Amino acid sequence: MSDLVPAGTVNAAWNGQPQTLAVRGNVTMPQTPNGSLIVGYFNQSQQNNAGRLALTSGGSDPTFVPVPALARMISILTANWRANNLNITNVSTNAATPILVQAYGPGIPGMQPGTLTIGTPVQLAMRQAVQGTTTPNWMQLEFSSSTSNLEVVAVVGGPQDQSGNNAYVIALNASGGDTGPPPLPPPPAGFYATAGGNKYALPFNWGAATVYAVNLSPKTASPVTALLQSL
Repeated sequence: MSDLVPAGTVNAAWNGQPQTLAVRGNVTMPQTPNGSLIVGYFNQSQQNNAGRLALTSGGSDPTFVPVPALARMISILTANWRANNLNITNVSTNAATPILVQAYGPGIPGMQPGTLTIGTPVQLAMRQAVQGTTTPNWMQLEFSSSTSNLEVVAVVGGPQDQSGNNAYVIALNASGGDTGPPPLPPPPAGFYATAGGNKYALPFNWGAATVYAVNLSPKTASPVTALLQSL
């Protein structure tokens, strides 16, 4: 369940938990992590009302993101707001456009992750997360699905790249086939990689570190199986 933030009001102590923003409703996270934070948002209108969110952080100009009408999967924005605050406001045109927002990542109180144990497969339902500890050697986090439906997962962990990002959004059963780092074709915007089939493995060597994974698949999708292995 998510709490409603009515029109013209602000939840100034948002901790990432699910909140439904009425038009002109706002949530503020007083301080974001100094690393990637995943923000999911979903248009809950039963009408064909396209929505829009405005995001600001520190003294930045607003970033406006569209929130599609009648969608059946969560939209995702991943960024490093570098320990600044984060403000999210529903600025949709039609008043009957409530939008669910939720933040995901290690230590975010709004989402309590389960345990990810090396060598033990775990099933993730929609918007369910797990977290575990890696060992200082090459490892692999594998995601698999028992169906051909689109699945979307996100991983947070490891060193940051030059932009401050250390999150990886991955799609299984993607209509665009296999994409990702070279030599594969580039992935769609916002994604690290996509797989045309129902399995994807992410190899890494992050030392002894925390790894976090969350299932952000559409409502109609089946659970995703995550398996952390030492190579």
